[in-house]
Amino acid sequence: MGKDTRKRATKPRTKGRGLARPRSISVTDPEWQEVERFAARRGFASTSDGARQLLRSGLRTEQLVEEYAAASAWQLAQAWADAQAIADGDRAVGSWDRIAEAAKQARARMRERAAAQRAVRTGT
Repeated sequence: MGKDTRKRATKPRTKGRGLARPRSISVTDPEWQEVERFAARRGFASTSDGARQLLRSGLRTEQLVEEYAAASAWQLAQAWADAQAIADGDRAVGSWDRIAEAAKQARARMRERAAAQRAVRTGT
């Protein structure tokens, strides 16, 4: 007669968890072998578990790099604005004597470090 039109019951999704589906990516054999070694070292049940962990870790690292770049750019812009305010006389820097003393101490520390490095290299 006709085709069976009965529908199958679907499993309800677990709330709060996205649907995990197979994805396809191109990976060279050496790269995949590296993922397999990583998964084995970490004791993952499967290589795909290791690949997911590496993906999460890599994404988090990239996010941190982006946040660092943004913070670095903000800090540079802030320093430039401060320098302009000081140059325009809108902000006091402090005592030039204190600045000169701090520079003198910094140069002394640099000389001490250089001497210590030379002593380590020459063994004296």
